[in-house]
This record gives sequence, C-alpha cells and structure tokens, in this order.
Amino acid sequence: MQKLGGANEFTSGGTPSGWHYAACWGYVAGGREYAIIGHYAGTTVYDVTNPSNITNKGTIPGPGSFYNYREMKTYSHYLYIVSEGGAGVQIVDLQYLPDSISFVKNYTFPGYTRSHSISQDGRFLYLNGGSYNGGGVFILDLLDPVNPVKRGQWGTRYVHDCFVRNDTIYASAISSGHMVFLNAVNKDSIKFIREFTYPSAVTHNAWTTDDRRILVTTDEGGTNHAILWDISDFSNQIRLSEITPYDGASMVHNAYIKGDSLYLAHYRAGVIVYDISDPSLPFEVGHYDTYPGVNSTAFQGCWNVYPYLPSGNIIASDISTGLYVLRLGKTTSVNNQNNETAENYNLMQNYPNPFNPLTNITYYLPRQEFVKITVADELGRQVAVLVNEVQQKGSYSAEFKADGFASGVYFYTIKAGEFISTKKMILTK
Repeated sequence: MQKLGGANEFTSGGTPSGWHYAACWGYVAGGREYAIIGHYAGTTVYDVTNPSNITNKGTIPGPGSFYNYREMKTYSHYLYIVSEGGAGVQIVDLQYLPDSISFVKNYTFPGYTRSHSISQDGRFLYLNGGSYNGGGVFILDLLDPVNPVKRGQWGTRYVHDCFVRNDTIYASAISSGHMVFLNAVNKDSIKFIREFTYPSAVTHNAWTTDDRRILVTTDEGGTNHAILWDISDFSNQIRLSEITPYDGASMVHNAYIKGDSLYLAHYRAGVIVYDISDPSLPFEVGHYDTYPGVNSTAFQGCWNVYPYLPSGNIIASDISTGLYVLRLGKTTSVNNQNNETAENYNLMQNYPNPFNPLTNITYYLPRQEFVKITVADELGRQVAVLVNEVQQKGSYSAEFKADGFASGVYFYTIKAGEFISTKKMILTK
C-alpha cells in the first residue's frame, strides 16, 4: 500500500502525550475530494483531490475530552460532528467549498449534551453512547438539515457504535459484548430483533456487505480481532473466520466493507486491507503501518479508515501522527493472453494447483524493481520467502517446494515497487 500524502498540523498542546487525532471521514463535492479529521483543537477539512498538494479548508473548534474523541458524518452539504467533550451535535455547512467551511450551530436538547459516535443512513442520524437514554441509540431526522428533530430511541443496552443498512441497525454493545439487531423502519419506535454474543466478545463496531449476507465485528479487547459472520439466515449467525493481523500483536479498532474488500483501522498495525471474496478464507492484499513504534494491543496508532472516495484513494487517521492518504498498489487480471511484452505487472496462478510438493509461480515485471515474494498460511503467518532481490524487466518463475508443510490453503504475495498482488494455492498430501 502506497502513501500518497498526509497532513500533520496539530501535534502538540491541550492533550495527553500522543493523543492528538481522532476519527476521519470523507466528503465529495464539485468533483473534488475532501478528508475530514478530528483532533484536540476541533475538526478540520482538507482538500485531498491532489494528494501531493493537500490544502486546509478550515477548522471548526470543538470541546476537548480526555482523548479528544470526535466522530463525524455528512448529509447533503452538511457535516455533523459529535464529541465526548460535549456541545451536542456541531453542524457545519460545506456548500462553500472549495473556498471555505461555515459553522452553523450546536444542536442539543434537554438531557442530551454529548455522544460517543454517530452514524448516518439517508436523511437520518443515529447517535450512540452518549449522555442521553442510558448511552443507547436514538435517531435524528434531517428533513431540515440545520434543525434536526429527535425521533425514536432504544436504550436497553449501551451502544458504543452502530451501522445502519435498509432500516436495520447493527448495534455494537461493547460493554456487554453483544451484537444487537434492531428494526428502525418506524423511526419513532425502534424495535429489538435479536442479539448474540461469543467468547471474549468486546464488540466495538460492525459493518455488512451490500447484500447484508456477511457481517464483520471488531473486538477492541477480548480477541482483539475482526470476525466475519454469515448472517444470510437472519435468525442465526455462522462464524466464518477470525482475522489475525500480519504483525500478530495489535488490536483492531474499526472495520468497513467495500465490495469484496475489508478495510481495517488496526491501531498499531495501521491500515490493513483484506480480500473477502471468500469470507471463510480472507487474505491480506495490502497494509500501511501508520504507527512507527513497537506493535502491541495498546490504544495507539490508526484510529479510522475511509475507503469510499471515487478516486480509490483511502483516508486514514492516526492518533499521534495525523492524516494519511493511501492507495493500494495496482493489480492486473490474469487471462490467456501472452503478457511477455505487456507494459504492466502480472502475477500468474501457480501451476500445478493443487500441488504436492512442488509448484511454480510465474510473474512479469515491466521495469526494474526490488521484488519480494512471500508465502503465508491461512492464519496470515509468513512461512517462506521465495524472492527478495532487485530484478530487471522480464518474465520470471519462482519455485515453491512444500516439503515439510501441512496440507491446506496457502497465499503467495508479490511486492514489486507499488505493485502488490496475492493469490491462493492449495497443497494436498
């Protein structure tokens, strides 16, 4: 994964050491792309259309809290910000971009002053983990975007965060370790559907595929991992896989799904992207470590990731080092054409496959690159390095001899400059 650019303007003052930045989000208008990031001084909007020339478009000051938590969402040309420091919901008008942003007002009501997180679906905001309703979830109607109207609520459990799709709320009840499903068809009356828990659950956030068949949950504590579930039978969940990061030590924070890709903000392991086209066998396709220190389960490193910009660029926020704009290395599809003279990279499927114990991996380089080809097992642990050297333009073949390895699924990854590609192979004995 390649870093395209970043911004780091708020690195001292008003906060415990290292706790300077919080969540991030994205916004698109007039053909331009923007990154929004919370920090100890408030919330700043950056124009990231050209990642080599990131420009600050304005900051909305905000109340502080112990770790400067801020989260934000957009609807129409408005930005909505919440913080554990108070001020209710800050409403910001973005219609004046690319020139500037404009603060509208703080929205509160009796008994409500703060929220831990905020979600958005259509014209509705879902506020979680705050000072109202026992920290449960409640709905704001944005029919008039600058004058929200409070609608229904649910407060049986504390809701740390939620994701909403097709009027279903997927609520993460972190304190009790439950994944809760709620029906929000009637915005004035949220109804409980069902809930489930699992061993060592500390359910921090959740997301689903577009068809709502696959659910990802993240454990901020407990397992410290992301878990993929099949919820196609909505009355029952099937655990498909548990993801251990490449570093083996860090704790996951937030997860988002885009198509067949899973994007994780993985604290001290940074941003990690997985292919989940087969959710029972997810495999890493790229990562960028935003945290330079030693990996552990400490609450430091990458807070959030936003993968939905039209350009394909990825926004990430790191608690201590700020805003990142990233992009996955480009990959090429494999077909039956001869690629010997093609001006692109290519990683072929190993042959034979399945194999025992020998297989060959063919690849093509359009220019001189430092090439590294590694093999990992189903748990993401590196088990072999096949190539680790500078190679000239041309076609190559790497041999993998699996004597001494157990039968099963393995993944081979090539990194050559900005090009990263991973494929699956099967060893049978």
